[in-house]
Amino acid sequence: MKFTAIRAALLLMLGLGCSAAALAAGGRADAAANGADLLVDVTAGLAGAKGFTQEIWRYDGLARFAAADAAAGASSAGARQPSSGNDKAAADRTVGTGDQYWTAVNAATGARYRIEMPRELAHELHRLALQSGLTSGDAKSASGAPADTAADAVLKGWSDGQDTRTRRYDNTAFPFRAMGQMAGGPNSGCSGTLVGRRHVLTAAHCLYNRDSDVWYTIAQTRFRPGREGTCGSDTCEPYGAHDAVWYFTPESFRLSEDNWTDDYAIMVLGTAPGDETGWMGYVMLTEDALHDYCDANAFSLGQCFNRGYPACGLVNAPVAYETCKQGWAYQDATACHIGSIDSTGSDGWKARFTTNCDMSGGHSGSAVYTNRWAGSNNVVIGVVSTESCRTCAAKDDFPNGIRRLTPDVLDAISYFKSAFP
Repeated sequence: MKFTAIRAALLLMLGLGCSAAALAAGGRADAAANGADLLVDVTAGLAGAKGFTQEIWRYDGLARFAAADAAAGASSAGARQPSSGNDKAAADRTVGTGDQYWTAVNAATGARYRIEMPRELAHELHRLALQSGLTSGDAKSASGAPADTAADAVLKGWSDGQDTRTRRYDNTAFPFRAMGQMAGGPNSGCSGTLVGRRHVLTAAHCLYNRDSDVWYTIAQTRFRPGREGTCGSDTCEPYGAHDAVWYFTPESFRLSEDNWTDDYAIMVLGTAPGDETGWMGYVMLTEDALHDYCDANAFSLGQCFNRGYPACGLVNAPVAYETCKQGWAYQDATACHIGSIDSTGSDGWKARFTTNCDMSGGHSGSAVYTNRWAGSNNVVIGVVSTESCRTCAAKDDFPNGIRRLTPDVLDAISYFKSAFP
């Protein structure tokens, strides 16, 4: 095994880098400044782990950041066409098929690292997190009552030429206070979901623009859970605004020009809004279970939903019931039904599915979730990524592409939650 105590001891004797603990709270560390590797205790957040398990994150140069006035996140819910001639660092690499490979960027220092995530280790960390109840979410019910997600409309929505999204005023109820907007303006922004006290699950293209090979700045990814408007005060930002310390994206996404299979990412914040808002669980559903939970049947209209923060200046912004209001969450009145399931990932699971839920630019990174897991738990089952295609008929029944949560995704979430508790 790659993660033995002997290996960790040898690494310490060699003096490679420093502990990531110095960077966990957002501070600068010598390792980031001088280009050294990082030695990371990836079991820091798991009390049940036996001893310390330390991994080397290899220094990979300095990240390039977007200009301060550049649009943050995707300009639309759909995939952009890749540009040619990207100056990607280490673009000649081949991504291995055994272990997972990730790119880490310290959002404050710009130091970039390459993570070789042993599949066996990541899966063991997820198993321990599962046993400890760390994957099931936490409603923090003392600070607010759970919300009920009603789905009593019968229209399919935008996919049939009608947008049935409504502005939501229950954003301080759980689980909606665990969802938030990343930056956000009339023509830019993304959404994300807390899956830990300071761990945001979102789309990879919300952190990294591979068209121009730049990462978005801290200001361009600022996370506001439960946001309700743009006034900038506690009224509109009931749980504050929180800045990133770390960005993590699959290396396969960063090195590709047009493959959206691994369009998911984890952002670690310097503060912990989840201590107040709670956070959602994360699970993987089999193909049959996806249909069982999400599709209409004799007893329900489906129990899978999406809520995101649209950019009101973009095409397909909500217009059905009122003019789009910037900084507010919107949700389709209908449940999210499942279309196709395809694009096999490195873990052997089909990694993407399509849905009929109404979405537009700004929903990228938001969760597709069910509120009926194990009876009533709210858990994420997918991450909004792209339109399923740009040549589909105007009334394509399932126009939006979702990155499904599969074993690799779950293992990675638990790995980074443990490394940065």
